[in-house]
Amino acid sequence: MKDTVERPEEIVTVAHDTTVKSAVDMMSGNQIGCLIVNDPGGKFAGIVTERDIVSRGVARSVDLETTTVGEIMTPHVVSCSVGTPAGRAREIMAANHIRHLPVIDNGVVVGILSARDLMGQQLLEDRAAAEEVAMLSNCLKSIELGEAADTVTKEVPKLFQATRCLLCLWGTPDDSREMCDKPPAVASNNECLCGKDNLTCPADYNELFGENEFYRDSVPDECRNAGAQGPRLLIPLSISGFKEDAKEQLSGYLCMCGLAHSSIVNRELTSYKAKLTREILTSHLTNASLYHQARLTSLTDALTSVGSRRLLEDKLEAECARAKRYKRPFSVAIIDLDNFKTINDVFGHATGDDALKKLAECMKSQKRIPDILTRYGGDEFVILMPETTAEDALTFLERIRAKVQQIQVAKNVLMTISCGISQSMPDFSDSSSEVIRRADLALYEAKSAGRNCVKLWDKKMSKVLKAGDIEFERIKKLKRRVAGLSEQAERMFIQSIWGLVQALEAKDPYAKKHSESVMHYAIGIAETMKIHPKQLEVLRRAAMIHDIGNIGVPDAILSKPGKLTPRERKIIEQHPLIAVRILDKMSFLEQEVAIIRAHHEKWNGQGYPDGLVSTSIPIGARILAVADTFDALTSDRSYHNLRSIEEAIEILTDSSGYDFDPEPVKALVSWVRMVQSQFGNPDQFTPEDLLNSQKYLDESSMTELVADTCGADI
Repeated sequence: MKDTVERPEEIVTVAHDTTVKSAVDMMSGNQIGCLIVNDPGGKFAGIVTERDIVSRGVARSVDLETTTVGEIMTPHVVSCSVGTPAGRAREIMAANHIRHLPVIDNGVVVGILSARDLMGQQLLEDRAAAEEVAMLSNCLKSIELGEAADTVTKEVPKLFQATRCLLCLWGTPDDSREMCDKPPAVASNNECLCGKDNLTCPADYNELFGENEFYRDSVPDECRNAGAQGPRLLIPLSISGFKEDAKEQLSGYLCMCGLAHSSIVNRELTSYKAKLTREILTSHLTNASLYHQARLTSLTDALTSVGSRRLLEDKLEAECARAKRYKRPFSVAIIDLDNFKTINDVFGHATGDDALKKLAECMKSQKRIPDILTRYGGDEFVILMPETTAEDALTFLERIRAKVQQIQVAKNVLMTISCGISQSMPDFSDSSSEVIRRADLALYEAKSAGRNCVKLWDKKMSKVLKAGDIEFERIKKLKRRVAGLSEQAERMFIQSIWGLVQALEAKDPYAKKHSESVMHYAIGIAETMKIHPKQLEVLRRAAMIHDIGNIGVPDAILSKPGKLTPRERKIIEQHPLIAVRILDKMSFLEQEVAIIRAHHEKWNGQGYPDGLVSTSIPIGARILAVADTFDALTSDRSYHNLRSIEEAIEILTDSSGYDFDPEPVKALVSWVRMVQSQFGNPDQFTPEDLLNSQKYLDESSMTELVADTCGADI
């Protein structure tokens, strides 16, 4: 689509002395509404339109066969030159209330534009621009706010062929003047020449941006002095925050300079693209901001505002790896608020919460910047101290203990703490749990010593006890009881999930007993492949709950009879990830979750959600994919009729080595043939017969997995 007016291949003109009757015939023959009138020298003299003929000829009852077009034409005509931007041509026609605009080159009319031509061109330009901007969504996949910002400054300039780009977002506190004095909360620079000192937040967004005014002819003086060139685009952004409070948001702008010539000549189209871009950026950056805030919330203790236990686990694992790599020591301290239960019982939970807050504030004010302070339990805190020996940590914690003793819990009641410290081992072979265990032993020693003290771990705290020192039989009984409780909890969880899957499938007449059927098929395939019995149980559980993620997919999409749109397909493809979110906290389902996540991966790497290839896909997922597809093919669905077993086998065999692992497909065929040979009439063999052959083998395992164990004797 051309952005400027160009010389057309052919135009229709008449001479100054042509009769009106001839002009009418010429318009009719060429199916046009106006004619260009030239003087005897071939120069542009005016324009005659249908309206001129009606108002100045027919209405005045002149003789059309003797009257010339020169007598009724409009001599003073608004025109434009070759190379005029299409947007500017539209502005000229709108300002002068005309529907035709001659294009003149050196006094000669070389073309004529109609409102219809320009409107059609604008529609095509807008459609092309919308499709181009829509492709931006494919690039903005990261949900990490920093990565999303970098992607924005990398990809958006390509839409406008800009040379430089800058994204700045500030938080919005109560006082906007305070915001102006702070650096941006999010900033990403792509070839921008502005220094950090120039990244200041505008005091008045309305004054700076205006309503949909994105285009600027020039750049600020400080940018020009640094070498930047206009024109530029300034796109305002307002990103919703995690909290419902309207003040909790990010506001700022995306600035691009050095725009391409096409953006300069068609400002109207450029502004339209900028408006569409703003909508996409606002949506994606809002999602990234929500994720960012949610992650910060999960890493921060809500009561004390120090780090959470999850943060400790992440940082401690990283510190163990760093210490092992660089052979550098670190120390861990567990701090316990003494007599916390008594504080709660005597003064109330509000006072107890206040005591925890005061303790956290005291430790935050004393710790070094690299130290990680987290809340470990109800009244326990942990400080991770990189590059710190146990002796240095002892000095540091003694200083904190002295500070804490000055804090009043209530009138005449002072706070005290007990603390245990452990240092990484000299050979740096520690696991994170082992370092914490040693610090916990030291804390126990501090409490045993009368509280209000700091103890370092030493080997004496881990000495081996003699057999007669403790009651081993009691420990064994308690261990068996705890194991029983754990098994019961697992079975109850599986039972609950299985009930939920059945309830979901009951709503869909096409998917009833789908998960149960897939489970039977998967076990039949796996047994034929001689999979280890323990892995069979993992596969059985994974098959039972593999579609639990469908709870997040709208029913209208799940049961749609026709072809899915790209957007609907994208939603469907989220269901393995939704299942992972539901199950990822269940540590005993770790292997099952991996299978469920990958059961729509394909052998050739074209599956979802991770695009895994061949044997990088878990074997259980490869088996489940074949079983799932076999059941879908041999069952009625809203989008297709059921196929016979032979047709399903043919489809799977054709896709073997492409969509599916060849081994599970071969195993399925072998299993079907084996069962089929035992059937009285192979010609009438149905999927139900195949399922019945497997059900009695699975019955005992199914009973164990989903039985009601609430009253079990443990």
